[in-house]
Amino acid sequence: MGIILACAQSKGGSGKTTLVSCLAAALAASGYRVCVVDSDRNQTFASWHANAYEGPPLTCRSEIDHIKVVDMAGDMAESHDVVLADTAGFENLTAASAIGMADYVLIPCMPDRGSVRETLRTAQQVSSLAKAARRPIPHSVVLTRWKPRGLSERAARDSLQEAGLPILDAALSDTAEYSKLSFSGAVPMLGKVREQMDSLIGELWGKGAIPPSSGKQAKDQAA
Repeated sequence: MGIILACAQSKGGSGKTTLVSCLAAALAASGYRVCVVDSDRNQTFASWHANAYEGPPLTCRSEIDHIKVVDMAGDMAESHDVVLADTAGFENLTAASAIGMADYVLIPCMPDRGSVRETLRTAQQVSSLAKAARRPIPHSVVLTRWKPRGLSERAARDSLQEAGLPILDAALSDTAEYSKLSFSGAVPMLGKVREQMDSLIGELWGKGAIPPSSGKQAKDQAA
């Protein structure tokens, strides 16, 4: 049984689909069997994957119904190591369903007041859904479009830390390589983007948010 990761943020344009696109490709390149379930009505990821994606093979499914998305993700987890659920940039039942079924939730946050406010709201939604499900739903903030020494970045991080939100060390920097993804299907497999994705994968693996890849398991068994 694979792990289900939901990428959720009630604010649109926070970098959810960019994060899912790069993380999915990097996981696939690392030997994971990856499926992305696009539950956003805009179908940005599904369209990009069908018409532009150039990278390691990965599965893409679309499901915007808040009931059917649970069955879809569960079915995909039977045959994949990691299922990534890309949710809509606003609060809706499908996003809530994706969060409620997830083993781990990633909340992307940009360095601006509006994004921080919606990150806090999304984290509260995760906590509320965890109470409703009577089980923990671990979650972490992923900093996006981030300049490590920026003043707004410092203020945003301080606000998140004051609220007690867990923040991953790995962040998506403010680089044109991420912006290019919407026009190109080639996810960088070398350079800064790949380094950041490898750091993110390593951190998630350390937290138990993702399992060892099928390739790694096979190699360990052979050894």
